[in-house]
Amino acid sequence: MKKLGEKLKQLVETEASAFGIFLVHHSVSPTGLFRFYMDSEEILSMNVLTDFTRHISTLIDEGDFGDGAFTFEISSPGADAPLKDLRQFKKHIGRRFEFTLENEIIIGKLDAIESEDFHITQEIKEKGKKKVNFQPAIINFNQITEAIIIISFK
Repeated sequence: MKKLGEKLKQLVETEASAFGIFLVHHSVSPTGLFRFYMDSEEILSMNVLTDFTRHISTLIDEGDFGDGAFTFEISSPGADAPLKDLRQFKKHIGRRFEFTLENEIIIGKLDAIESEDFHITQEIKEKGKKKVNFQPAIINFNQITEAIIIISFK
């Protein structure tokens, strides 16, 4: 399964750029389920994922991927999944995030990205008070251990 997983991953990564997408994460189950989570620098449409899935399916059918049965799925990571790749962030400028760093959690709005530096408006709540203060901050992408979009329905 491991060799098949690496072969499928290589195929997905190689073919993805032609569709304007990239691999964010993948997983392999012991039962032969291969999941590939794709994203793009722009808003990712379901049509692109559908076309890409058909393309990969055709290449698998035409290629040498063994005789054993397996299942593969291609999807987006989902709105509540942590962002993992620097390329995912640009389309989310203006949104609020929870950034987990090694020793702290920072909540703030992503204002701009310069190289690997994230310019944010950090929300600072004083203990025991409801009032939130805002201050500019810069976080380097490499400091972030997890970044989650704070979804609001305003």
